[in-house]
Amino acid sequence: MKRIVHYVNQFFAGLGGEESAGAPPGVLEGATGPGRLLQSLLGEDARIVATVYCGDDHFSENEEEATARLLELMAAARPDFLFAGPAFGSGRHGLACAAVCRAASAELGIPVLTAMSPSNPGADSVRREVPVVRTGEGSGEMRAALERSAGLILKALAGEAVAPGSEDGLLPRGGRWNTRASKSAAERAVDLLLAKLAGGPMETEIPLPAIEEVSAAPGIRDLGNAKVALVTTGGLVPRGNPDGIKSYLSTHFGAYGLESREHLTADEFESVHGGFFTAAVNEDPNRLIPLDVLREAVREGSLGALHERFYSTTGNGTPIETAAGMARDIAAALEEDGVDGVILTSA
Repeated sequence: MKRIVHYVNQFFAGLGGEESAGAPPGVLEGATGPGRLLQSLLGEDARIVATVYCGDDHFSENEEEATARLLELMAAARPDFLFAGPAFGSGRHGLACAAVCRAASAELGIPVLTAMSPSNPGADSVRREVPVVRTGEGSGEMRAALERSAGLILKALAGEAVAPGSEDGLLPRGGRWNTRASKSAAERAVDLLLAKLAGGPMETEIPLPAIEEVSAAPGIRDLGNAKVALVTTGGLVPRGNPDGIKSYLSTHFGAYGLESREHLTADEFESVHGGFFTAAVNEDPNRLIPLDVLREAVREGSLGALHERFYSTTGNGTPIETAAGMARDIAAALEEDGVDGVILTSA
């Protein structure tokens, strides 16, 4: 009988909701929560021998240490397979499932599978490396998600090939595989065009990402009486990175005070961005957050006021949904503080 380890967050482990999101990694014997339904769908050919878990907040704030501990707990169960989730639309849970699957595949050498919504930032971060079962946004679709997952787990354990595309209910992997088609590319293209013109169902072979169109905000007419804030995706943080801003695939941002500063100094600030050569910024942080120039503009009267806090994250591989969520949170804070406009700098 094949041995399966199931990874879940604090909620599905039965520890509670947000009040338990700081729970450290742990293990429960056998199946628990959604794992009980998964076990019934797997039948007698595979058994969930352990459920490993971690609180969403604890994992996102201590990813490296939490992953290492979870790998220890998994290894002790001697698994043949890891299933993580389903995470549905929960971003923190999805990112944790993605990281745990990636680590288990690399370090334990076992096949892995996770399940989440296409909108989950965890899906974009790992779907090229790990098969991801497509789910809806909420746990109301638990049975359907686990039915698809159980079928794929059994298929993988039996040594059968898992289809790279959507045939098995997986999210697209972003790769290309050679297959035989019953029609030539020209015939398939004409069929797609005719179906589109007729308003019938059609599915392109190369889906394009859906990028939201954002209208430009109205300009500030009187800068001399405006309050402006500084925001950056260049990863500028106090030295030592106290908030643990990630150098890539960032999940959160930091807010740092400017109250008594006329300029930023290299001994106090650094960039943790992993996508550009940071030497120039680390030599003079004002190249990324132009505090010195804006202080001068306020003194001259060409700018009304500078918000006494700047916001920072890294825009390096961050999924669009995650970035949009951070933007909404920052915008809400700036609106509450009476800010009229933002200077957004990038690497």
